[in-house]
Amino acid sequence: MLELLFVVALLSWVAILCLQFLAALPAGPAILASLVLVPILSVLRARGLISSNDLHFIGRRRRPVPPERFFWPTTRRKLGRRALGALLLAVVSWWLALARPDRLAADWASLPGWLASACGAVCVVEFLACGWIYLRASQRFDPQAPGLVGWLRRGLYWLSDNHEFLGEEPLPREKRKREGVY
Repeated sequence: MLELLFVVALLSWVAILCLQFLAALPAGPAILASLVLVPILSVLRARGLISSNDLHFIGRRRRPVPPERFFWPTTRRKLGRRALGALLLAVVSWWLALARPDRLAADWASLPGWLASACGAVCVVEFLACGWIYLRASQRFDPQAPGLVGWLRRGLYWLSDNHEFLGEEPLPREKRKREGVY
C-alpha cells in the first residue's frame, strides 16, 4: 500500500512540474487548452472521416469486402496526403505560436498567437485522425502495412520467435490438435 501511495505521489509531482513548466511558457495557455481538447476532437474527427470516406469496415471484425478493397488505394493516398499536409501546417503554426506567444488577455497583441495556436491544434487533430484511420485501415488489408509497422513486427518476430507479430491468423482447431502431437 505504501508503494502505491509513493507511485501516486511521484506521478502527481511530475504532473505538477509539467503544468508549472507549461504555465511559465508564454504560449502555455494555448498548449494546456490543446492538451485537453485535441484528444476529444481527434476521436470526433476520426468518426467523421470514417463516415465521409466509407471506411465502415474499420469498426467491424470482418475482413474488407471487394468494394472496400477497390476504393482503398485512392482513399489511402488521399488520407496520406491529408495527414502529411496537416503535419506540416501543425509544425509551422505551432512554431509561429511559440514565436509570437499569446497571453490570457483578449487584445490585439495576443490575437496572432491565439490564431496560430488554434490553427496548430486543428492541424494536430486532423493529423491524428487521419494517421489513426490510415494505420487501422492499412492493417485490415495487410498486417505488415504501413512499412514502419511491418519492420517493427518483423523485429519483434525475430526477437521472440512468435508468429503472432507477423499478423498470421492462428491455425484452425483441427490442425492445432494434429500438430500439437509433434
